[in-house]
Amino acid sequence: MSVKSDIWVAAYRRRCDLQALPCVIVRKGALDAGTIYVCIRISSDEVWLMGPPAGPLLDERGDRIFEPRFETPVPERQIDEYLARQAQYDPDIWVLEVEDREGRAFLR
Repeated sequence: MSVKSDIWVAAYRRRCDLQALPCVIVRKGALDAGTIYVCIRISSDEVWLMGPPAGPLLDERGDRIFEPRFETPVPERQIDEYLARQAQYDPDIWVLEVEDREGRAFLR
């Protein structure tokens, strides 16, 4: 069983804070089981997008699994379009944004 989305988001934001990386909630989703997307801003217009995999959402320990939604960082406009389509399909999504020029995400 996975940790509720709002608790996971709070813990993730705390981890970013401990690394002195700004992390904001761009879109607040369902508290219990909202799908979470993490945007890692590496430059003024290049962003990595991490989201849930197509297969199992949890690993063997019950932790959420994230994978890149694109093979490389993409322009912010492309991320916005992708997330808008996801929100039409599932209005309960969470979107977080982290600013980190090194592209660290702290996600496996």
